[in-house]
This record gives sequence, C-alpha cells and structure tokens, in this order.
Amino acid sequence: MAAERGQPDAQSLQAKHAAADFAGALALSEPAAEIVLAAHGIVKEYPGTVALKGIDFEVHRGKVNVLIGENGAGKSTLMKILAGVEEPTRGSLSLDGRPIHLRSTTDAMRHGITMVHQELNLLPNLNVAENIFAGRELRNRLGWVDQGRQAEDSRCALERLGSAVGARTLIEDISLGDQQVVELARALAQKASVLILDEPTSALSVAEVEMLFRIVEELKQQGVSIIYISHRLDELLRIGDVFTVLRDGLVAGVCMRGEADHRWIVERMTGRSDARPDARSCCVGADAACLEVRDVTLARVMPDGTRRELLSYVAFHARAGEVLGIFGLLGSGRTELLETLAGLRPRFSGSVLLNGREVSLDSPGAAMRQGVMLIPEDRKCDGLMLDLSIRENIAAAGVKRATTWGFLRGGRELASIRAVAARLHLKAADLDLPVSSLSGGSQQKVLLARCILRSPRVLLLDEPTRGVDVGSKAEIYAILRQLAADGIVVIFTSSEMQEIHALADRVMVLSRGSNRLEQTADSLSEAEMLAAAMPMLHTPGEGGRPHA
Repeated sequence: MAAERGQPDAQSLQAKHAAADFAGALALSEPAAEIVLAAHGIVKEYPGTVALKGIDFEVHRGKVNVLIGENGAGKSTLMKILAGVEEPTRGSLSLDGRPIHLRSTTDAMRHGITMVHQELNLLPNLNVAENIFAGRELRNRLGWVDQGRQAEDSRCALERLGSAVGARTLIEDISLGDQQVVELARALAQKASVLILDEPTSALSVAEVEMLFRIVEELKQQGVSIIYISHRLDELLRIGDVFTVLRDGLVAGVCMRGEADHRWIVERMTGRSDARPDARSCCVGADAACLEVRDVTLARVMPDGTRRELLSYVAFHARAGEVLGIFGLLGSGRTELLETLAGLRPRFSGSVLLNGREVSLDSPGAAMRQGVMLIPEDRKCDGLMLDLSIRENIAAAGVKRATTWGFLRGGRELASIRAVAARLHLKAADLDLPVSSLSGGSQQKVLLARCILRSPRVLLLDEPTRGVDVGSKAEIYAILRQLAADGIVVIFTSSEMQEIHALADRVMVLSRGSNRLEQTADSLSEAEMLAAAMPMLHTPGEGGRPHA
C-alpha cells in the first residue's frame, strides 16, 4: 500500500541506498597518487569476537577523512591498526601504493602516521617544548638536551598552527584548547603526513573548536591527510571531505562531501532512519521525589588572596517524572553545581532540601547516604576503575549493601549485577572482562548500573553522552527517562543544545555562576538558550539573587 501511495517500500529503499553507495564508490575511484594510506581486507579477531570482518579503508591525500560508527562498530580497532598499536589478524596496509607492515607505534611514526587520542597525553609539570619532544629529545654534542633548539623548533611548529602559546610555558598553565594544539604540534614535529584525530573536540569550548577547525583547514592546505573521528554529526558534516561509516565490523557506506547528510549517516550507522528517543517523561504524581536548591553560593580563594564566586545564589527545584537539563558554556558553573550537590564541594552557603527536609552534603559519602549520586564528565579518570572488571566496577558503590558481618554475599551481589546489566542492555561477553575493554557507551552504562544498584533518589549526570555514539545516546536517553518515570530526580548538564532539547523536559541556563533562564524545553529556542548563556550579554557585575 505504501508503494501505491508513492512511498518507497523497504526493499526499494534498500535498493536505492545500495545504488547510491555503489555510485559513491565509483566517484571515489581516484588515481593511486590521491590515496596516501589504504587498508585492504582487514580482519581483527579477539578471543570470542571478531572486531573487524574485512575492512577496506582509504585515506585521501590532503583531505579530512571522516570515520563514523556506533561504539563497537570497529573504529577504534581500525585506528589502532593504522597507528601501529595492534596488528591485524589478516589483511594488509599500503602507503603511497607500497605495502607496509606496522609492528609498533614507532613503525607508524617512522612512516608519518600519528594519532592524537581523545584523552590528551601531556605532562602538566613540563613545558610545551619538553612535551613536544618528550621521548625523542634533541641533544647537543655533549649529550645534553638542547633546550634552545627544542624551544625554537616548537615555536616553528606552533606558528605553523597559528598558535601564540610560548614554547617554555608549563602545560598546566594553558587552556584545554591550547593543549590540543600542543598535541597537534607534537605530531607535526614528528613529520606526520597522516594525522588521526580521535574525538578532538569532546572537551573544547565553542571558540576552541573554531580554532581547531581553522588549524585542520591549514593542515589540509599543507598536504596533511587527516582521519577524523567524532560522534558530533553536525561537526562531521561541516568539516569532512570523505565519509566512511562502519557498522558491526564492516563498511556500511562511503561517500564524498555534499552527498552525506544527517539521515544518510544515521541510517548507515544504525540501520534506522532516525535515532531520536521516544516521547518525553511524564510526571509520576504529587508525592514524587522533589529536590529544592535555595540560594546556593560557592566561592574559591585564588592564590593572590582574592575571592572568586563559582556559584551565586543558584535556586531551582526538580521533581521526579521530568528530566531537568542544565545548559551553560565552560566556566558557567554547571559542573561546580553538580559537584556541590554530590558533596564534593562542601564549603557552600545556602540550603538543599529533599522532599521538604534539609539534607547534609558535606562529603560524597553524606550525599550518597541521602540518595544523591553523581556520574562525572570524565568517566575514565573520575568514574571508572580501569584496572578492575565490569562486575567489580558495577559493585563498587553497593558493596556495603551486599555484605553480612563484613563478608561479601557473592551470589546475591552477582544476581543483582546481572539483573541491572540486562535492564540497561549492557553489551559485554563476560562481566569479568576489564571495564577498559568496553566502548564509551557501554562504560557509561556501567556507571549507570552502579548508581541504580544504590537505589538513588537524585541522579546527577555531567555530560552523560560525551564520547558516545548516536545509537548509544538514544539508549541512554531512554534509560534516563525511565529512571525519572520510576521516581528518581534526574538532572544533567550538557554543552550541546541539541542534546538539551532531545532529552530535557525543563531547561535551566547558567552563566557566570547564576541561573539566567528557566523554562520548558519545548518553549525555548537554541538562540534564546545561547543568548542567556553568553556572559558578554550581561552587564559587568550583574549577579546577586536570581528572580524567584
């Protein structure tokens, strides 16, 4: 019937996609000189699983080669092979048409292939030049490190990237965006011709993202080939030249700039035309849990003795049955607010009430006893214990409840962990595998499972989908909505306005530590949200108590 009404049926739609991908593949048939790096029939097998099932992937010279896929699709495995971290089970690599065999990252760097990881790998107590040349220091005739040459070569690399950061400046004294530039300068100092960028903007401000995009364009003009991995689709569509989508260890689609759009990417990533979550949460009743924050103010004493306000008379309420989204730019106080509610910043003034009763938040333990739990933004550094198993990470917050006279009740604990893992659709072959083996989305589910085991009354999440793919985002949104409907107060922060609109029922905008705007998500445009969040739109010294 759909076909009779002029709507394509599933078979015709599939055929259309196949034809489009075939045409895209023909369009990508370029002279060999335009392909700098190629992977041919790459298979990677691990005990019990096949991560890559015969991948063909080409890196085009002087272009941004976007690699897209859900967590677990095979992106990280393929990049590890291209960067020399791992070797393929079968298949081969070629560089400028000549076969190469990468047995280590040193091999890869010798061939001009360098990877900048999502988690920056810099030494904060060393200066910029020392970080750029760490592990391959320049030495003079006496064997001493030549600090002058390193500083000069670093200055040249930074100037090539348009950066004014001083070569002798300590890493801990520069912004996150400038640290990203230092990572790029280190890659250029290694004479990289193929640069792999893994989620390079995940922790950058809007201004820093623009700076990175400018640098990427300049590197393209200099002939550097870039492999770019990100879960931010709008960002990919803006910067990408060639698009390759992976799904379940296979190539699901390839096309050139102008042929890809949001729908094309999502369909090939997930097999669905849309990855948006279901309808919003609904209130669970008048007796639902309610959190009330009254005039919370938080300050930090600076090294020079001055007092800097991080939060200024923040006041709001949140109820179970709805999801409250907090939007703000870097420095707005959004993370500090969640950390205060989680007991990590006890020296605040004001009060916090749960169901009408004031609660003590003078430590993380006190907050957890009140039923308040936080999932931090940096799950690897602040949330997970990477050297422990999935099961041990989930059980970490609930050990006391699973003990009798101090002894673990292993059977009951394992049954609870399995139940919550199944509820969250946690994809893991074995709960005793290290948590570091999981994708970003699955790691986030481990933290959610840990919190659920504690039966929280208030769940706080700081950037809950950072580094998470489109499909996992939809799953996490659905989980959070269900938790709200089950009677938990759910509050999250995000720097992505699209995520705020997709997940939140009600939005609070923070700027310079004060809440500037609070209304329903459906009635708030992105322009209004951004205008309220921009500090320069408020008059200097504006602050004090917000309106009731």
